[in-house]
Amino acid sequence: MEDSDRIKIRSKFISDNKKLVEWLQTNRDTNSFLSSVYTKIIRCELPLSHAQLQGIKNSMGYMLKKIEKEKVRVELEKVHVNDEPKGSYVGTLRTRYDMTLKFVSTKNTSRGFYIHNFTDREGNSLMCFSDVQQLRIDHDFVKGPDSGLHILSHDDCFTCRATVNRHSINDYDPSNKFKQTVLNRIKYNKYLGNKRLLEEGNL
Repeated sequence: MEDSDRIKIRSKFISDNKKLVEWLQTNRDTNSFLSSVYTKIIRCELPLSHAQLQGIKNSMGYMLKKIEKEKVRVELEKVHVNDEPKGSYVGTLRTRYDMTLKFVSTKNTSRGFYIHNFTDREGNSLMCFSDVQQLRIDHDFVKGPDSGLHILSHDDCFTCRATVNRHSINDYDPSNKFKQTVLNRIKYNKYLGNKRLLEEGNL
C-alpha cells in the first residue's frame, strides 16, 4: 500500500472517530496500551482491531467515570468540611492488645496489597494492610480434612492479638467520615462464629 493511501485511511479514521482520537491524544501516556494504539494511528498502521477499539472505549469510559466521581467528591468535601468523624479510636499507639473483632471486608489496591476491615464490639472501625487476600484462622467447628482452618468472610467474629500502629480518619466518603485504627503484627487466634449466618440458619 502506498504512503498516500495510508494517509487517506488515517485521515478517514480520525474523521470518523474524532472524539475518540482527541481523547486518546490527551491520555496516551496513561498506560502502555493507549500509547501503543496512538502510535499505530500516527504511523498509519490501520485499521485497528475490534479488541483495540473496544479497549480504548473501555478505558475512556472508565476514566470519564473516575473524573466525574472526583468532581462529586470535591463538592461533598466542601459541604462536609466541618463534619466531625464518627466513632472512636481503639487503644494506645505502639501498644499490643488481645482483641475480639468482626471481619467486614477486603479491598485490593493498585499497589498489589490488600486492606482488611474490621469492627469491634462497640462498632469502631479497625483495619490492616496485608499481602494476602484471604485471612485463615483456626477453628474447631468442622471435622474432617478441613478441620482447624477457616477463611474469614463477612460478619465472622474472631480473636487476635495486634499492635495499634496508627490512628487516622477515613474520609474516602466525605459525607461519612469516621475514625479508624490501623493495626499491624496481627496474630489471628481463633474463629468464634458468625451470628448472622447462625440466625439465618446457614451455619
